[in-house]
Amino acid sequence: MQQIIALFVNLVFLGQAFTIMLVYVWSRRNPYIRMNFFGLMNFQAPYLPWVLLGFSVLLGNPIIVDFIGIAVGHVYYFLEDVFPSQPGGFKLLRTPGFLKTILDPAAEDPNYNPLPEEERPGGFEWGDGQAPQEGPASREEQEEGDNQER
Repeated sequence: MQQIIALFVNLVFLGQAFTIMLVYVWSRRNPYIRMNFFGLMNFQAPYLPWVLLGFSVLLGNPIIVDFIGIAVGHVYYFLEDVFPSQPGGFKLLRTPGFLKTILDPAAEDPNYNPLPEEERPGGFEWGDGQAPQEGPASREEQEEGDNQER
């Protein structure tokens, strides 16, 4: 969707729009998180994309990129989180099958038998059977020594 909009506004690089889209979706999914912007403003997470848009305006950046990210994020959030939970709603966005084939983890082998504990490599008993080292006593030991001297 971002690529289609980018054609109409003559944008080549959509990295910032994609970032704002991810921020928008995260902020909508975490509405009760309190945010702080440079120690100047306190607000809740749903306002974060708009605060970043305002900061872009202050820096003199083109705001169309931020608007594209917010618009695409809003459409994604609605289709992924809001619409399916409505009465009669269903999930419109689905992961393509070839991506599931490539990225899903392999099924576990039912015939896999791990090595017994004693035959596994490693497993050094760190600290067991070692004598305490000589050196500066801990604060508790020093306090005990002070109390015994009195």
